[in-house]
Amino acid sequence: MKFGKTFASVCCLAFAAAACSTSGGGGATTAASSEKVLTLAAAGQGPAKAAVAAFEKANPGVTVKTIYTEDDASYQQQIRTQLSSGTAPDVFRMWPGGGNTMAVRDLGKDGMLMDLSGEAWAGGLSADLKSVTTDPAGRVVAVPVTIGAIGAVWNDQALATSGLSKPTTWPQVLRFCADAKAKGVVAFALGLKSAWVTQLVPYALTASLVYGPSPDFTRRQLDGKATFAGSAWKQALEKYVEMRDKGCFNDSPNGVGYDEQMQMFGQGKALGVVHVLSAVQSALEYAPNGTTFSMTPFPATDNAEATYVPVSVGIVYGVNAKAKNPALAKKFMEFLASPEGQTLYATASGSSPALSNSSFKADALQRPVIDAVAAKRSTLYPDQSWPSPKVQQEHLTSIQELFNGTVDVPTVLSRMDAAFAAK
Repeated sequence: MKFGKTFASVCCLAFAAAACSTSGGGGATTAASSEKVLTLAAAGQGPAKAAVAAFEKANPGVTVKTIYTEDDASYQQQIRTQLSSGTAPDVFRMWPGGGNTMAVRDLGKDGMLMDLSGEAWAGGLSADLKSVTTDPAGRVVAVPVTIGAIGAVWNDQALATSGLSKPTTWPQVLRFCADAKAKGVVAFALGLKSAWVTQLVPYALTASLVYGPSPDFTRRQLDGKATFAGSAWKQALEKYVEMRDKGCFNDSPNGVGYDEQMQMFGQGKALGVVHVLSAVQSALEYAPNGTTFSMTPFPATDNAEATYVPVSVGIVYGVNAKAKNPALAKKFMEFLASPEGQTLYATASGSSPALSNSSFKADALQRPVIDAVAAKRSTLYPDQSWPSPKVQQEHLTSIQELFNGTVDVPTVLSRMDAAFAAK
């Protein structure tokens, strides 16, 4: 959902309003032949940069010209514009399933992705992985790279200093917030100025309140038999507001962006965040040496055994249907699907690999995710099954307004129902 920054000079001219710079994946590029040059874009520099370096090392003479963008929304707009104008890179990071304009189904529907169904790795994808990497015509158009999750992520040293324990039930969450506030520390850092962050707490809560107990909820919505407003989505958003009102978050979350949120968390000014696990990589940039992080499922009920974890394919890559170097692009896809590529990318992004392999060792962040999946206490991110990006866009905007106090929970849910019905 977020990361790095580097633009080729031509992109700087096209998007002058965005901060950009030029970078190759390594080595000089002036003498490289076109057959040995691959262009790549990613919303996130660290993990992609590590993958690019490994790919270049394994393929002497190959140069990967990279484009990195810090903000997800800017990235989505920029790559979409480039795809429409015929100036997009050969390979780019996308989002799995549906839910936004740079998601697999939306790009596939518009004919912007190369059919990868014939690649060897594509034949081994499970039904679940295929469900978020295929276009509306059923063609595999993306390689799944990581498995992401949303949960309570903790700064271990800050938590130990506070003397508080990780909550495992909803009443314990509220007590934890009160105790943290009494100690002069923020319980959960929140940065709603970055719109994509607004969805994370609701996704964590609805995993246990909606999608865990009713895994067919979205299907019933599509059949006209369920609505956001008439479901436990209402309780989830009411709990979100209750957390705000009980002082669980830093002051003025709508004025705090993702980077400031991660700075607060990394430096231990906040004990935790409810976030995607890969956010730890950003927090580490601000954390003192030796800082460690862990994760626990974020509770929404009085019963710890009823807590579900939102788990989903996190990062996927696709190939431009009009790629200038399709052969090299497919070779990079093959690398990302390999055990080396999967382990490298997952480790660098603080995630688990989408394609399991014996070389990956789960840590304190990933083990609870793997355990939740094994115990059948996991759900998909809801937006990946929503019928169009309109629902997520309405959700993000409305949550910001909810925290401003300009709308109430019923209004947010009615807006989301209207967006869902509009498809």
